[in-house]
Amino acid sequence: MEISKYTKIDLKLLRTDTVLGFDLYLRSHRRYILYRSHRIPFNERVRQNLLGHGVKSLYILTRDESKYKSYIENNLTDILTDPQIKMDVKRQVVYQNSLSIARDLIANPTSTDTVKRSARAVENIVELHIKDKEGLKKIIYLMPQDYKIYTHSANVATYSIALAISLGIFNKKEIFELGLGAFLHDIGKSRIPREILDKPGHLTPEEFEIVKRHVYHGWHIVKGNPLVPRRSILPISWHHERLSGDGYPGGKRGDEIPIHGLITAIADAFDAMTTNRIYQKALSTFKAIQILLADEKNYDRRILFKMIKLLGPDKTTGIQQQRGEMVN
Repeated sequence: MEISKYTKIDLKLLRTDTVLGFDLYLRSHRRYILYRSHRIPFNERVRQNLLGHGVKSLYILTRDESKYKSYIENNLTDILTDPQIKMDVKRQVVYQNSLSIARDLIANPTSTDTVKRSARAVENIVELHIKDKEGLKKIIYLMPQDYKIYTHSANVATYSIALAISLGIFNKKEIFELGLGAFLHDIGKSRIPREILDKPGHLTPEEFEIVKRHVYHGWHIVKGNPLVPRRSILPISWHHERLSGDGYPGGKRGDEIPIHGLITAIADAFDAMTTNRIYQKALSTFKAIQILLADEKNYDRRILFKMIKLLGPDKTTGIQQQRGEMVN
């Protein structure tokens, strides 16, 4: 059917005075009419003409979706600062952009261009959360239910950035460095055999040792990359260390673990528990937080309580009262 060839897009996301690189279509009585060729610049007069006729959405050919995603990525900074675009739309665009780049990063982790794109994606996530401190609980509804390395990478970066801002201990540069490290935290899994990562049952001790090497692989991939700040390596190297010393790769404990590792560890564990895995169904937010709180020897409680506050009372009410503790 003709309808399957087209994808709906939001008119307000198109920047004026730009050549889009893809054709725009209007829908009329289930037919799609070419409105503007990809060669002709899109300008404000055109936008106002469409809005004046009640048109809020246009269509592109589905085969042009990759061009549209590239266009959005290149114009995302302007989109974020546009007061006419609703915050819900900005959240969706920023999150979907981070997923697209994370997928490319896992596929080609040493690509200079993809690392640059990852840095820009993280900058946009930081800008969004600085302006939208209550937005995390809404972004969660955009997150896919099924675990994939690239969705996990984008999610952990999102949680880590929101936690850093909530803790109030980082300036924008420090938030970015943490966020980029969280975005890259599992990049080493690109070097772990797929048959082990995708195994439906429990791993053998030998297989688990291979998986644990992803921390070393990740460090090795980024350590000499001038595009990755030194502090951004901390979440990669430390996200599996635990306060008790039972983590890996170094068995570090307590105050030896930098805040970047403590934050990313919680973001990593929470997202892993609340998404469907091959071997395990997703837990509810409430249950995942309960498990993390019960593991008092491994996870920083101050950060966990900030996480509870960020997630909102509809998902976590009763947890702190249950334990006789307060979220400050």
